[in-house]
Amino acid sequence: MNGSHVVMRGNSLLRQALYRLPTVLQLQLKAAKRTLLGTYDWAGPVRKLRLHEQSRIAALIHQNATFAGRKKVAFYSLHHFSPVEYGLAKALVLRGHDVHGILCDGLLPLCELNLGPKTRPPCAVCIGSFSRHEDAFGFTYARSSRYIATPDLDRAESIVRETPDDALTTLRIDDVPVGTYARRELQRYYRGFVFDPSHDPAYRRWLVSGILYTWIAQRWLADVKPDILGVCSGRTLNTACVVEIARQRGIRVVTWDGTATHPDGLMFSHDRPATEIPLDDIWVTERDRALTPAEASRLDAHLDLWSRSRNTPFPYNTNPISGPGPIRAALGLRPGARLVAAFTNTSWDIAVIDRDVGFQSMFEWLFALVRYAKHHPEIDLVVRAHPAEKMVPPDLQSRSPVGPEIRARFQPLLPNIHIVEGDNPINSYTLSEMADINIVYASRFGLELAMRGITPWIAGAVTYRGKGFTLDIESADHMGQLLADGSGRGTMHADAIEMARRFAYLWFFRHEVRLPLLHPPDKRFALTSFDALAPGGDATIEKLCAAFISGARFIDLRP
Repeated sequence: MNGSHVVMRGNSLLRQALYRLPTVLQLQLKAAKRTLLGTYDWAGPVRKLRLHEQSRIAALIHQNATFAGRKKVAFYSLHHFSPVEYGLAKALVLRGHDVHGILCDGLLPLCELNLGPKTRPPCAVCIGSFSRHEDAFGFTYARSSRYIATPDLDRAESIVRETPDDALTTLRIDDVPVGTYARRELQRYYRGFVFDPSHDPAYRRWLVSGILYTWIAQRWLADVKPDILGVCSGRTLNTACVVEIARQRGIRVVTWDGTATHPDGLMFSHDRPATEIPLDDIWVTERDRALTPAEASRLDAHLDLWSRSRNTPFPYNTNPISGPGPIRAALGLRPGARLVAAFTNTSWDIAVIDRDVGFQSMFEWLFALVRYAKHHPEIDLVVRAHPAEKMVPPDLQSRSPVGPEIRARFQPLLPNIHIVEGDNPINSYTLSEMADINIVYASRFGLELAMRGITPWIAGAVTYRGKGFTLDIESADHMGQLLADGSGRGTMHADAIEMARRFAYLWFFRHEVRLPLLHPPDKRFALTSFDALAPGGDATIEKLCAAFISGARFIDLRP
């Protein structure tokens, strides 16, 4: 056990001891800890500001409460305490809309607070702590215990207990595929890929939670009857369940999520998980829009910094090995051998799980590729693990890195198959320039390749697939046929490169919105006045609220 895991284990034991204390004492200790450590906590200052401005806030709400375009909006914030959702909810209230919300207060066997996996605090402590954020903005949200009770838990446990192992992954409750959603959550829970979820004890507990999430969503939405549902992500277990119930009821859904591109960036979407970056409809009308010189320069500057790990979410590779000679020597690549480079994702990335086309998972694709190389010793295959497998904080490191998973199944690993681990400083960009073929599953790296004039082969359902500048793999047989046909990198036409650049700019700078007011880069949310959320305040909030209510496209929101 390495040092980081010893620390994590020690912290877990301390948490377990703390969680046995009385609820009131735990809440007092939490408050004292925040004070002693100087931990940033926005709830207190925002509440103080709200009380100070309460008369003006109340007058504005009263003034706008009867306007003709008033909508009823339900914010599903069961386990969240982000200023994004509370800020958006308050901004809509200040524009006269009727906003409702819901918070979890117990019964779930596993929830968002267990991810890691971690020992979560007692439910009473959780709601006592998180409700400070609800109060800071002046909301009184419903509690999940209004919609589920112990008999529901008993019934959900009975359903899961009586479901055979081989039917768990396809389990549907009221036409909601909880088996699929819970399997997806299992990867986040373990920070890794679970190859046989049906025999994993945590899977059944997540299934029970999924059933309860479904019933909460059904009963809450039936009670509130909103015109619009607002929810973060839309792909996690609890948010996927409520999104599916809303879809069944014909309720328009607005989802959002943070971005990797900008630390203060957010993505929004109508009726699709924002995490999937659904740009198909927007691309139809925007693909012919040429970049201005200023936009082209802005994109180039961003890509340059990104390639050097200067603006990536974590410093993935700040001192890379970039020379083709050293890379060939380090990997033992053979002169004249056809080089195939495969670039992976982290296996538990919620944006990638179930984003499959002709493969059941990223690992099925990788194993098919390794099998091909095993039977074709004339090629050199290099599997480049994503740096985020290792070059991130311990809690986020992958517990099923692709290298060990490949080695466990292909022993001995043949000399024409090479694995570059996530913490290896070999430069992925140089490797891609050396390779005859570059295959990507569902990461943005393929888009970067296209902008460099290198045709990316795409195996998964990434957002830029099928946009005119990729070679899209349909299945293992299709991939094998392409490899056997001798298809290579070729030379991308200038028009295709330009298409890739337009798509990248659309994604990074027009679809993603910079919103430092609610999503500050340093995570230290600070509101100086509620006027910023009100009509006539922050210009980006103004355009965002208009699109949220009207259903207009979430594009070019930043003035």
